Amino acid sequence: MEIIGHEKIIAFFDKVIANSALSQSYCFVGSDQTGKRTAARYLAARLLKIAENKLDTHPDFYYICRQIDEKTEKLTKYILINQARNIKKRLGNKSWFGGYQVVIIDEAELLNEESGNAMLKSFEEAGGQRVFFLLTSDDSGLLPTIRSRCQMFYFSLVDGKAIENGLIKLGYDSALATESAKLSWGRPGRAIMLASDNEMRQNFNAEIERWQKIEAAPFYQKIKAVEDLLDDKKDPIRASEKLSSALETWMVLWRGRILDTIGVGAKKNRLSLSQMANLIGSFKKAQILLAQNINPRLVVEQILLSFN
Repeated sequence: MEIIGHEKIIAFFDKVIANSALSQSYCFVGSDQTGKRTAARYLAARLLKIAENKLDTHPDFYYICRQIDEKTEKLTKYILINQARNIKKRLGNKSWFGGYQVVIIDEAELLNEESGNAMLKSFEEAGGQRVFFLLTSDDSGLLPTIRSRCQMFYFSLVDGKAIENGLIKLGYDSALATESAKLSWGRPGRAIMLASDNEMRQNFNAEIERWQKIEAAPFYQKIKAVEDLLDDKKDPIRASEKLSSALETWMVLWRGRILDTIGVGAKKNRLSLSQMANLIGSFKKAQILLAQNINPRLVVEQILLSFN
């Protein structure tokens, strides 16, 4: 597994693993696709002494994330208490192979009070060879009792050149690596997806064209221009996924415009820096609302009204 960037974090774990000095719980904080999930899986595979691609079938590996509610067919708002209790029960058994038991909790900020307290008991009862990796994009949302028991690591955006070199090491040609690194906005996971998915790169360019069309357009034309993101009336989950992906692309696009505005040979933009920053903030807020199962049409209308 190739980890792009975050050398200091990996070097830290190399040292503590070599010295058998692992703590019980760690929290990896960073934006989506910065590498925190990849790093956690890499470390889990090392501790369990298996290849990463076999991790999900290992009996001593546990991965917790939000589930699809069978009744609503939507993602649950929180990680549920029955999930936490199930992990506690499974960890009550000895390791199958006499080594580590490793738990990754994705979106750990979505542990609510009930599930968080149940998970806390697993932390408190965990033995010397049980390790928890909590992943979050917002550590301020962690329950204080959970956060206090974790050693925090922050995954920042990765330098573009480092991403480019990492892609080349993975076997992508130089031109593709350069393009994908530029569009990734410092996120190695996004860069790999872009490099391996021609359709995704085409979609990014399509989003650039979309914004060129709607920037100065009246509100009704803006709505018409984004209608394709809202056409899955029978599948609200798919609609939310499509819009969330578009929001991610819009953030990359507008961050690039900010850099173009303040960099060498600065380009003029019809929006001020503060307006562009506020627009990016509205994209982030929209992603949070989508994760809470808010209607995608309402979310996108709020964005376009703020940009009207």
